[in-house]
Amino acid sequence: MGKNISTLKKYKIIIEEFENSQTKQLTAYDEVLRDRLELSPKQIDRLIRELMDEFDSIVLVDGNRKRTYQLIKPIDLFVEAFDKSEDIGWLFNMAHDGDPEVFKELEEFTNESKHIYKFQNTPFEDVSTLEEKDIFKKLKRAVSNREYIKIQNKFTDEIFDNLKCLKLLFIDNNWYLAFIDSEDMLRLARVSFIKRVDYASKVESFQLSKVQKQLDFLEHNLQNAMTLYNVDNKVAKLKAAPFIARYFYQDMKKFLPSQEFIEKCDDGSIIFTITYTQYLEVLPFIQSWMPNLTIIEPQELKDEYLKKLNQGIDNLQ
Repeated sequence: MGKNISTLKKYKIIIEEFENSQTKQLTAYDEVLRDRLELSPKQIDRLIRELMDEFDSIVLVDGNRKRTYQLIKPIDLFVEAFDKSEDIGWLFNMAHDGDPEVFKELEEFTNESKHIYKFQNTPFEDVSTLEEKDIFKKLKRAVSNREYIKIQNKFTDEIFDNLKCLKLLFIDNNWYLAFIDSEDMLRLARVSFIKRVDYASKVESFQLSKVQKQLDFLEHNLQNAMTLYNVDNKVAKLKAAPFIARYFYQDMKKFLPSQEFIEKCDDGSIIFTITYTQYLEVLPFIQSWMPNLTIIEPQELKDEYLKKLNQGIDNLQ
């Protein structure tokens, strides 16, 4: 059972057991807690410490032989997680195993705060159909066991064999499989575009040490689903007009990881840079702010942008 409980639900169980304790104290050896989680004391202690690191409502009690934690004030796990972070990043980290049910439960847990929060859309792409659940389950197994797999594209029926499954990524509001193909190139495949997952021709598993370069790229260089692996970055210098400049101030949340503030101009506009590996990586972002975001350089990106605009105009005629 323990393996099937999402991380977020494990945290919720721990907080419930804190509340159930007369002293509001817990150790990782608590029998009820171990029965509910079906985890080892070492695993439980790690989870409690993670909660303590995030919330000042849990403290370590000095002087006890067994490491003992105390809840000093109630925690509404979801509300506090949202309030702690402007971009709710920590909440997504808690739900990293991608359980869509977590977010359905979220509204139920925060009934008293519905005047603050509303979920118009589920933060995770829906994988609710039996087919999609089966595909997602097979991909999770392949990533966990470092297996080679074979996948079939839903729209072209093309089959790709002997793929090394690295990660399941939630990026650009969709689930993607990050894999290494037979030519040793890192690629992304949108999970909802996968028709079928089977065992590959190769039956052995691969070693993580052999794919460390690609894993490092996923961790540090992937900007969005259009970022290309093993392609040199180019730099685009952009200008945000005064009308939208406030969104691009130096201390504002970045729209892209590579975004770097350069200067504020006398007219109130903002100059900043972003990097890209191909046009598709940044043009949708630039177009979403038109006509208030302009490309200063390079010229080739300007030309491509103008070509796309002209194509759009032609399609209207």
